[in-house]
Amino acid sequence: MIPRMDKPPFTQQTTLVWLVAICFLVALAPQTSLAQALPVWSAEDRAKLSKGELIAGAGLLVDDSAASELPEVAPDPEVPSLPPEEPEPVYDPEVIPEEFLSAYFSATPKTYLIDPQQLLSRQEAMDREGFLEYHAADSAVDIRLYLFDAEQKIPAGYTLQALAEERYANSNLTAVVFCFLGNPSRNMLAFGGKGADSLDSEEVRKMLEVSILKAMEKSEPAGQVEAFVVQLSIKLYWMERAIAKEQVAQGNTMGVTTEAEKKSQAETPAATGAFTEIKPYLPYIVIGGSGVTVSCVALAAAIFLWRRSRKYHFPVLEIPRRLGADYGAGVGAVIAFHNKQGSPSSQRDQVPDYLTRM
Repeated sequence: MIPRMDKPPFTQQTTLVWLVAICFLVALAPQTSLAQALPVWSAEDRAKLSKGELIAGAGLLVDDSAASELPEVAPDPEVPSLPPEEPEPVYDPEVIPEEFLSAYFSATPKTYLIDPQQLLSRQEAMDREGFLEYHAADSAVDIRLYLFDAEQKIPAGYTLQALAEERYANSNLTAVVFCFLGNPSRNMLAFGGKGADSLDSEEVRKMLEVSILKAMEKSEPAGQVEAFVVQLSIKLYWMERAIAKEQVAQGNTMGVTTEAEKKSQAETPAATGAFTEIKPYLPYIVIGGSGVTVSCVALAAAIFLWRRSRKYHFPVLEIPRRLGADYGAGVGAVIAFHNKQGSPSSQRDQVPDYLTRM
């Protein structure tokens, strides 16, 4: 009997083949559908995308196609380019900046401390200015202090003496100082104003040297400036006193000379007139004067001769008794009038010689 073959028999190999085929179809189907669904970028879209005019996926987020278009953006205004920065000049410690030259040399200062570079701190500058104002109020000689850095050099064409003569010619006697902060050995001193020409240069040099030595005792630059100014103020005080004494002496001499000249001028006409009046009587005056002179000389000679020829008569003195006995010569007393030219009354008291020796 032949068995019925309605369904083919499935073997294990057949099942495996079907499974492989199904997996291959499943894996191949999505790739085919995705390859057909992905858009292709055109060259125009790529250009818009690079410029920022197109946003990828905007159509998926916005339903309205008109709203997906980006508004036109105005271009940014052009920013002006900054000018190139000029390189800073190289700092030279020996050069005074040009912007400060006019403040130093071209203008008459209103303050006693001239520091346009502001080398001192605010408090230090106020202290120095206050001391200089105090000195000016107490002295007839002002101090003008020009402050420079330690290594700065005075430009060519400017000198301390020229500055003192030009800027302070119509002022009272003024001490002009170039002070180098931190290097007092370079300090300079000159005088300007009324009476500056009469000062002794050697005295000015000694005044500067003493002030420099006083400043070098300090270590801080501000302290050096203070010590220099204080010592200079002391020296100016003594110089001022010496000048005042000299002026007083000259004034007295001139006053005496003037009075003598006036008296001589006043007496000259009177003397001339008097001599004219007594001239006829001059011989009689001479003879009379000679007679009076001879008479005076003769009288003086007579008195002298009379005193020399004058004689004194000394009385006999009674010797006082001592202890009931006579005063003996052995005691040691000498009774005599020892001066024959003197009067007896002046030799009345008896003074034993041994008492005189004691």
